[in-house]
Amino acid sequence: MTTSDAFDVRTMTKADIVDGIRLSALAGWNQTDLDWRRFLRLQPRGCFVAARDGKVHGTVTTLSYEKRFGWIGMVLVDPEIRKQGLGTRLLERGMDYLRSEGVETLKLDATPMGHGLYLRLGFLDEYEIERWEISSAAAAGAPQIPLMSAGSLEDACRLDRDIFGADRSSLLRSLWEENPFSTAAVYAGGRLTGYAFGRRGRRAHYLGPWVAESAPAARALLEEFLARLRGAPVFLDVCLRNSSAREVVERAGFQFQRKLTRMHLGPNRHPGTPEKVFGIAGPELG
Repeated sequence: MTTSDAFDVRTMTKADIVDGIRLSALAGWNQTDLDWRRFLRLQPRGCFVAARDGKVHGTVTTLSYEKRFGWIGMVLVDPEIRKQGLGTRLLERGMDYLRSEGVETLKLDATPMGHGLYLRLGFLDEYEIERWEISSAAAAGAPQIPLMSAGSLEDACRLDRDIFGADRSSLLRSLWEENPFSTAAVYAGGRLTGYAFGRRGRRAHYLGPWVAESAPAARALLEEFLARLRGAPVFLDVCLRNSSAREVVERAGFQFQRKLTRMHLGPNRHPGTPEKVFGIAGPELG
């Protein structure tokens, strides 16, 4: 029996959220109680923990987007038992679940530490992502863009399906309901040209998804977000398939933090339009 075989991998419950928060905090990640509850609400049978003697030592979450592709995230293991195969076992449990649901392609955002493992499992690189941060949000003026309305939310959900590559309206609606203060949409000639969703994190506010058809529209959304959060730290994850994204965040005063790689396993027949994505929803969400 290997070390990982000594653990019971089972479906996550609300009672396990406290351990999910503990593990993500140990890893220095940004998730809160609300984030973990969102996973369980959106994919209640697709979140798993590894437990031994009644204590949770590892987690993995999944999200299925129209069965076109599924997302794997929150692969976390207690620091003292890492490199003993438990993370791989949890990852494979998430993969097996998504396949059992008929999901065609599996996706994830890999850290440099995990990139080699995912390559060995057959994942392929899709594009690069960069985490940027600002320690104290500041903007030149006062907030100008109204909070996202119910009508704008529906417009954003329709446009987002083409840009993301699959319907994730349930996720976007949950972000809007939980964090209305951190949502905005911009229009030109009566047509939606950009939208952004944000949420409060354990270490910083997070901006994403942040989508726009042009750099000026993206800049207006970013300035609005910073104006509302003046003085607070902010994280965002820039999609490098968008040739303007890095310049927009640099000019706003953000500093580079780390690299990620978006990867896929399967045909990837619905890649969306990442060239319009300035900031992803999050490595754990897609």
